[in-house]
Amino acid sequence: METLSAFFGTADIKEFYTGDVARRAEGQRGAEVAELVGEGRSIGIKLEDHCEWMFQAEKGKVVIKEGAEKASLIVQADLNAWSDLVTESWSIMGLVIQGRVTIERGSFNHLAKWEPALQGLYNDRPIWFPRQETLSANHVFSIEDDFNEMKMALNKLGFLLIRDVFTQIEIEEMRKEVEDRRKAATPEDRRSWWATDSGGGEQCCRVTYLNYGSQLFAELPHDPRLSYLAGLSSAPLEPAPDHGDGVAVVIKVPEITEGLSDLPWHRDCGMGGHPLLCPGLNMGIQLDYASEESGQLKFLPGSNNYAGGAEYADSSPATIPIDAKPGDLTLHYGHTLHIAPPPSGAENYRRTVYVSFHIPEYRETLPQGQGYNDVLFAHGDGRVRPPQEHT
Repeated sequence: METLSAFFGTADIKEFYTGDVARRAEGQRGAEVAELVGEGRSIGIKLEDHCEWMFQAEKGKVVIKEGAEKASLIVQADLNAWSDLVTESWSIMGLVIQGRVTIERGSFNHLAKWEPALQGLYNDRPIWFPRQETLSANHVFSIEDDFNEMKMALNKLGFLLIRDVFTQIEIEEMRKEVEDRRKAATPEDRRSWWATDSGGGEQCCRVTYLNYGSQLFAELPHDPRLSYLAGLSSAPLEPAPDHGDGVAVVIKVPEITEGLSDLPWHRDCGMGGHPLLCPGLNMGIQLDYASEESGQLKFLPGSNNYAGGAEYADSSPATIPIDAKPGDLTLHYGHTLHIAPPPSGAENYRRTVYVSFHIPEYRETLPQGQGYNDVLFAHGDGRVRPPQEHT
């Protein structure tokens, strides 16, 4: 079994500010970074007793300078932490949450602005801007539609909606088991997520590993319909029911006031692990009608091919809300920007069963029963908290 450290490897200290990163800083990626953060903005990095340097945005490029004290944003880290950033074992946000990167000058929001910039410089990932908006591409299909057309659409947009994949009888069976598991869940079971509603009540908003103790959900990841749709991916994928969240249900409960039930714009690799987690496909089986009233998913088309974009997503005319009915299935790459706003109707909520597909190395390197987002369970009370609460 390959270890995570072996999968990601380590970066030499020279890769932090010379070589490829220096060439990118002078080229297209540097121009994108300067446009994103603004000319004159800079980030300084202090690596214990090893070295310190800064990236400074100038017109059409990024200049790398010795020393960090003159930077408008300064972070501190050790050598291993910055190596994990360069190899994408962790994102800058994941490192901050773990306390492996600390902010000496500036704020969390300033650092968040630099996250896609660092991905561009270190990982050669293009940065999303509004000019990359994809406004006219079909995202709704039937499972009988042309395979190659669906494959092209998925890899261009990062998501699809497939109509009528499951029958109403199958949906009713899933609903019954989901409700039984929801009622049996407790905040201490470490198999569920919890949040507080406007009346002070504790609400279960996610149950993981439905496949444990259920023949119905144990067989679901191997359903031939899901296997067929997994073939739309840009790389060979396989189900991973014993990793991550297993087969899980997301429950959109109205009027949540505390807890991470209504996720902001995010990518599933936001804490790190992009080379291991992506491409990965999440398939969502709709048990209820998905609409604005029930807290529907929304996607930023094409963002799967870029870094950044979250700051533009709310105002982008390209953002697509998913109107779905029971039996429909959504599939999206984990790297596609998506959001799950709260239900707008007090009496409406949405339940979606998720099955994930990953590259083989995902199962080979992660311990059974665990996933990259386990870092979020730092409190043991069933609550999943946003990054700002960890800093």
